[in-house]
Amino acid sequence: MTNATIIGPEPGGRALQGQGAAGQTMPMRTAVSVNEPMSVLWQGAEYPVSQWNVHGFTLCDAIPSVLAPGRGRVVDVSLLIGEGETRLQMTVQARRDAAAGDGLSYRFIELGRAQAELLHRIVDSALTRQELSLTQLLNDTREVQAARHETTRRTLAFRTWFQVSLAGAALGAAAWMALGSLSTVQSRYAAVTAAAASVSAPAAGMVTDLKVAEGATVSAGDVLGYLRTPDHDARAEALAAELRALEAEAAELRLHSDSLARDAAHADAQAADDETRLRAAVARAEQRLRIERAELSTLLTTGLPTQARQQHRARQQAAVLAAETDLDAARAELAALSSARSHGLAPGRAADALTPETAALRMAHLTEEIALGYQRDAALTLGAPVISPCDCAVAQITRVRGEWAEPAQPLFVMAKDGPRAVHALVLADRAGRITEGARARIELADGRRVSGRVTRLSYDTRRAGVAGLQTEVFAAERYARVEITPDAPLDADVGLTGSVSITTIDPLRWVRARAEG
Repeated sequence: MTNATIIGPEPGGRALQGQGAAGQTMPMRTAVSVNEPMSVLWQGAEYPVSQWNVHGFTLCDAIPSVLAPGRGRVVDVSLLIGEGETRLQMTVQARRDAAAGDGLSYRFIELGRAQAELLHRIVDSALTRQELSLTQLLNDTREVQAARHETTRRTLAFRTWFQVSLAGAALGAAAWMALGSLSTVQSRYAAVTAAAASVSAPAAGMVTDLKVAEGATVSAGDVLGYLRTPDHDARAEALAAELRALEAEAAELRLHSDSLARDAAHADAQAADDETRLRAAVARAEQRLRIERAELSTLLTTGLPTQARQQHRARQQAAVLAAETDLDAARAELAALSSARSHGLAPGRAADALTPETAALRMAHLTEEIALGYQRDAALTLGAPVISPCDCAVAQITRVRGEWAEPAQPLFVMAKDGPRAVHALVLADRAGRITEGARARIELADGRRVSGRVTRLSYDTRRAGVAGLQTEVFAAERYARVEITPDAPLDADVGLTGSVSITTIDPLRWVRARAEG
């Protein structure tokens, strides 16, 4: 701190009169040395003051001639009183003291009342502090000085002990933090997981409806939701055309049901007449065959085998063969008629011709097909159903109603019953310090704290078959996935997040291993 000389009241209480700001009469002050530094700010540069009073100041070094104000010129300068950031700054007008002739002394010109009062207060405060210090020094006895010296010594000793202790504590804390950083690996993300199966979209389409919510328990074969494929409109139009065709055929069958009944009655009557006629024809053919055979038998047993008789016998054999052929034809026609009537066919009608019976069967079939068509139309409006593959719980729904799904993209993550584990993501460059069997401390989001052991370490963060672990991780290639099995069965919701601290250096474990060895 720079010693500055300021003007104060005379110790004897006398006050000398002087000329102040604005022509006011001010008491003259006697120069007293106090520790109250001042600097002058001029043209952006700061110049220290060796001494100052309420009338002016004297610089330690002269301002360079190229920057110094001209002799007799009144300029604005800034006074910086005090030290540090709390210095008092005040702008005043000053002029070089021509009487001094050294270029270091300046006089204040027309100080304002507030400025003059402020300078006087600073002077009085400095003198008061000085007087108090002198009084205290004169009043101190030897015992007080000895006590103060002992107190100072103890204070210094305590300060030294405190500083050493504080330094030791800081070093210990730094060592502990360094050891903790080296002996543990903190997870960036962790969650409770369970064995799971993904239900993917069978084809690209839009989710039209969800029949379950996350956490719901379902059975194998239950409908989880519906997916409408892009060809929905074409399929709906084809189904509508099919229904229109079926309904038109059913209407036509209903219109022709009476005529089919009349045709069937007429066909039955004609079939009966044809059967009677054919039976009579068969009887006549049988009688003719008997006659021809009897005559042939007579020709074969009588007379000599002359040429004329041989020719007569040949003609008779031909007549027998013709009678047999006619009989076979009549019997075949009668059999065909009987078979057709047994199958409900009219004579001369093809096997695929429509009859009242077949019309009734066709009508029943059409009615069933139309009903099934309308059911398919209702199902087609929602889309293809997505079926649950197991008896499990819905751990996650990855698509909402109205959202598009690509083929083989997971729609549902189904958690199976079984023990819960905790999967944590750690930075890949720190995963090399983790070994299987390492101890881990788990703090879940609900406040529970559990412990466990590392059972698996993998650098693939998107492992299938696990529900609850976030699969889409920013910069996933920077992370490794650590699977931790809790020491006790963990009853927590799948997907509950938390933090994991994995111990990589365990001194106690090393000591126990050496002791057991």
